[in-house]
Amino acid sequence: MYIMIIEYVNYFFHKLDLIRGDINKNDRSGALHKFWGYIFTNHIRGDYVEFGVYKGDTLIESYRQYLAFRKWLQNQMHSNEKWRIDVARNFIDFNANFHGLDTFEGMPDNKEGNPTFVEGSFLSDYDEVLRICKSKGLVSPQLTLYKGVFIETGKILSKNMGERKIAIANIDSDLYESAKDALEIIEPHLQIGAIIMFDDYNAFNADMKKGERLAFNNFIRSSRWKFEPWCSYMYTGQAFLCVDG
Repeated sequence: MYIMIIEYVNYFFHKLDLIRGDINKNDRSGALHKFWGYIFTNHIRGDYVEFGVYKGDTLIESYRQYLAFRKWLQNQMHSNEKWRIDVARNFIDFNANFHGLDTFEGMPDNKEGNPTFVEGSFLSDYDEVLRICKSKGLVSPQLTLYKGVFIETGKILSKNMGERKIAIANIDSDLYESAKDALEIIEPHLQIGAIIMFDDYNAFNADMKKGERLAFNNFIRSSRWKFEPWCSYMYTGQAFLCVDG
């Protein structure tokens, strides 16, 4: 009965062109709903960049949440309040692009000592991820998947982005070296208001000397950008806001 009620509510919201989501839902869907809601509320122009795509679930969910807010923005153009139309008109011309970077060959050899992140874990398939994204409407040129190690594909990402900025960076690469490379790649494209997601920030027992925590701690010491902790999500995730630079 509960499932039937939820399905009916979602159907009802869909018919009314309302945003569906729950900012209090502490999974990736709820987190991405909250993050894109923040981006649209603040009219931040920027792309979504994901390091560690795996099977594409989070990439697709981010796109789904983006579309929900995009539809909401389009509906604002039909408001009977002029200020809503003016605000929407100033932001509706921007379309976010989605970038996904992964080797698609599983975890590399590493000495970080976490059994979850041993060599070969999280193996996926580039063509299959591309196919799944296409089935959800996420295709080129709005989508670019980069296959290879970050230090190489990051150069292509930077060239493709040009002067474009990042709205949300999802660093789901788990390991210290990978997270360090990802942070160095995104630094030129950050902006005040950008979100950095670390899906495994609190892995390794939240040890400051390991994984994404160590990478970010080192990064903020040398970066010109300033960050504040925002919210946690799932079991080990943590999001930060770029607040100054």
